[in-house]
Amino acid sequence: MIDDLLKTSLPLLGLYAETHYRFPLFPFSRYYRREPEIIFDAPHRLEPGMALPVTLMIKDANRFPIELIEVILCAKSPHGEAITSRFPLNRFMECTFWYGIYDLDLSSLPPGMVEVNCSLVFKNRGKSRVVHNDNHIGLSNSPLRVYIAADPLPLLPGWQAGELHCHTSYGADYVEFGAPLEAIQRTSEAIGLGWAALTDHSYNLDDLPDDYLRQDPELIKWELLHEEASRLSAGAKVTLLPGEELTVRNSVGRNVHLIILGNREFLHGSGDGAEKWFRTRSEFSIAEALAKITPDAVAIAAHPMVSTPQLEWLLVGRGEWSAEDLSHPRLDGWQIANGSWRPDFERGYSHWQNDCAAGNERRIYAGNDAHGNFNRFRQVRLPMLKLWEHNSNLFGKLRTHLKTPLKTAPGLLNALKTAPVAISDGPAIELVQEGTVGTLYWKTTAEFGSINRITLYERCNGSLKLITTELPSGSYAQMEGKHSFSTQGDFIIARVTTRTLDGVPSRAVTSTKS
Repeated sequence: MIDDLLKTSLPLLGLYAETHYRFPLFPFSRYYRREPEIIFDAPHRLEPGMALPVTLMIKDANRFPIELIEVILCAKSPHGEAITSRFPLNRFMECTFWYGIYDLDLSSLPPGMVEVNCSLVFKNRGKSRVVHNDNHIGLSNSPLRVYIAADPLPLLPGWQAGELHCHTSYGADYVEFGAPLEAIQRTSEAIGLGWAALTDHSYNLDDLPDDYLRQDPELIKWELLHEEASRLSAGAKVTLLPGEELTVRNSVGRNVHLIILGNREFLHGSGDGAEKWFRTRSEFSIAEALAKITPDAVAIAAHPMVSTPQLEWLLVGRGEWSAEDLSHPRLDGWQIANGSWRPDFERGYSHWQNDCAAGNERRIYAGNDAHGNFNRFRQVRLPMLKLWEHNSNLFGKLRTHLKTPLKTAPGLLNALKTAPVAISDGPAIELVQEGTVGTLYWKTTAEFGSINRITLYERCNGSLKLITTELPSGSYAQMEGKHSFSTQGDFIIARVTTRTLDGVPSRAVTSTKS
């Protein structure tokens, strides 16, 4: 029972596991080892015809210098086909953080799931050693699993998909660190995304770059985040949108998280950062923070329906978004989908439906709260005692679709506030209403399955009612199609599910106003 309580207990447990920090007065750790953290990561999905970008990250080599010899990447299909590539390094490593990205050509392998075994050959204190995939104690160290797509990510004309909520190497502290921006951009392109929002915690972005226990009045990390995002985005296929996940006080004074994008001024929010014990009051309430941001900035309630673990509530003042909090007129919308279609999403979806029935048209978004974790989720489970891994909250798994041709940061930020939006982990959908006729357009692929169910609601006289949906025989099996229907409503919601070969459905939700 204690383990179940602690495994999701602190806000510290998020990014790639920082394994070298130990409590000063009690320097014990079961996962501490005298070599730097070594982690390979790669997209969980690969667009057709693209090389697989494999990212190698090495952290704390300044404390434990090593000599890098070679990277070996070996991909195998279930049918026995294999590809091996070698990348000589021959360099001495003694810096705080270093990464390299290695392209693995998988064009000779058939579409479908492959396993990629990533190995680093190095010398530690003169002794040769090989690490496979990561060097974390207590984890599987098993190969990464990558789905080679036969078809591009399904998108309707004029739409693009993105990752709304991810964390980066600028969000490092004493138990976690994230992926570098270049790796996020390369991974986004490999998955099929057009943009990614960078949302490190406010209580990490105001730390000194080389000392996460001291605040930086110059906000060097905040400035570097914007400079690097701007430089990488110039002329690129994937635009990076820098921002922050700000800790704010809800209506009863508890800490919740607010995604802010496009606001150049940094806002401090330290309440649940656990940097000062028993000091959990954040600098701003929700209303105070929203009053400080510029009109063109995007403000989104981050995972508002995720339940608060008991220890987070007790130790760092965490709470939840209330109906009063979510009704603030300056909020652009709610991130109701976070990493998977779990019960938290259904709570958010139901709350959103009720809000729409009451006459509002709040926008909804999907993201993954991805802390690196392109392929596998590696985290601290119990501080100093236990690590864990799973396959939820993977970068780019749940996506926000925007109908906009614009690729610039200002254009995408405006689209997040005003353009048609859909959330999906598979099919692309769009709703259009012209008078009393509504049309649902969809596009999917064999990867995500054929349409299995379409549910439509219309708002009439202050309530939502189900629209009878009778599609022609065989329409659901079409990978691309449309369905027109009569409606008397002034607001419509569409929810679509698919039938996949592995039995795990994909979903998509969107809405439109007449």
